[in-house]
Amino acid sequence: MIIPFRKIGSTPHSFEISRDRAKLAGTLVQTNKGFVKLHARLQGTLELSCDLCAENFDTMLNEELTVLLHDRIFHGTDEAYDVVEFFDGNIDLDSFLTSELELIKSDYHTCQQCLKP
Repeated sequence: MIIPFRKIGSTPHSFEISRDRAKLAGTLVQTNKGFVKLHARLQGTLELSCDLCAENFDTMLNEELTVLLHDRIFHGTDEAYDVVEFFDGNIDLDSFLTSELELIKSDYHTCQQCLKP
């Protein structure tokens, strides 16, 4: 789902997208700094690989995400939120969801079998 930055105003714009067994649902709203705030919940199931035994296992997703989106390179910092940059004037929510799932996969994971003493 691609949404132009210019279509997002001060009234929250709702969205819901899915990829495999994960769903991202939330709102987009323009902030007073020229950013768009994404507030969403990531839910569903994600297949991970155990870093100890290499077996695949499923984990439940239930995360709240709040980030700022910007339509060009952001030179600065924001103490409260992460800033995600898009460069073509559009918010690509499919790309954002894919990035979030890949970020979770890149972390260290241990299956329940390997956690047992």
